[in-house]
Amino acid sequence: EYLRPSLRANLLAALSANRRHEDSGIRLFELGTVYLPRPKDLPDEPEVVCGILSGSRLEKSWRVEDDLLDFFDAKGVVEGLLSQLGVEASFEECSDESLHPNRRAAIVIAGSRLGVVGELHPKVLQSFEISGDVHLFEINLTALLPFTIGHKMFQPMPRFPAVVRDMALVVNAEITHRKVQDIIKSFPLVSQITLFDVYAGEQVPTGKKSLAYRITFQSPTHTLTDEEVNRVQQQILDKLSNELGATLRS
Repeated sequence: EYLRPSLRANLLAALSANRRHEDSGIRLFELGTVYLPRPKDLPDEPEVVCGILSGSRLEKSWRVEDDLLDFFDAKGVVEGLLSQLGVEASFEECSDESLHPNRRAAIVIAGSRLGVVGELHPKVLQSFEISGDVHLFEINLTALLPFTIGHKMFQPMPRFPAVVRDMALVVNAEITHRKVQDIIKSFPLVSQITLFDVYAGEQVPTGKKSLAYRITFQSPTHTLTDEEVNRVQQQILDKLSNELGATLRS
């Protein structure tokens, strides 16, 4: 028996073994205690949940093209879990060297880093003889628990329909999703915002990246008109341009 500093090795070993018999999508998770060393003291022993996703998003079929699980699937699992617990998190830059440098994020709640989500680095996968992309999430449940304590307030179902718009922005590479999200969410008629694509390549200028958002507009008092949504959307673009230098991707 040994003291595990992480649950990752167990999951990757299980994934490697399953890959020998199954080439479709594989999703695994484990919940357990890890042991984190502390100088001149006994180790910290938090409860942690760790999960990995790899392979096809859907069951293989001749009717659909092979669509692979990606970073946003892992991020969606985290967001779904935290939503059920009534906790709101932000996703910020992190320096976990076992994750791909361009596809990783820290899970931050009320200023505290409680976990990570990202694509595992190819060097890590090579050591477990795993090919293809593998995406991971890891959350410190012991640290998360205090944020879940409290009473959930009843929220009635919306009486008026929502309007959904997609918006693709071009920003400087160093601009974080959090900065863009905070500006968009500052508008009262924005009820939900989802980042569904990040791109940097031939169609985007050097030193820039594209962030694509799905924005839900909704009013608690009336049905929104196209003119109202257009006006708010333009106000959002103006504020993003003034504060972050963002432009609308053509």
